[in-house]
Amino acid sequence: EKTAQELKALVSDMFEIESWKRFTERNFKAFSRYVRDQCLEAKRYFMVKDIDIEILEQALEYCLENDTLSFANLNDTYAYFKRESDGSKDTLQEIETLAREYQGPHEPLDVSKRNISVYRELIRRRERVVT
Repeated sequence: EKTAQELKALVSDMFEIESWKRFTERNFKAFSRYVRDQCLEAKRYFMVKDIDIEILEQALEYCLENDTLSFANLNDTYAYFKRESDGSKDTLQEIETLAREYQGPHEPLDVSKRNISVYRELIRRRERVVT
């Protein structure tokens, strides 16, 4: 079992890019109480996988800029940028706004409408009670 210091050193040296060093420093500072958990996440997400360094740098810069400093956030951001670079259609597309009249693929429901006089009478009765 490695000590927290050994894990921090291992994670810090996983990539030789400046943004990785900055991210790990800020992560260890932000999650000082959970360094061991963060290091284990870093190993799980980034150690054995074939990581695209360009995309990792993009994800690191995004996370540093937006102050999302956990390795789970970094992993999610990396996955998003990876899908985007692969041209995946899994990313959310803008949904067209439907016209108000749109009823969906089914027939409109038959809803009864009360005569407005019913509501007027209720208001009149209430006014008599209040005054």
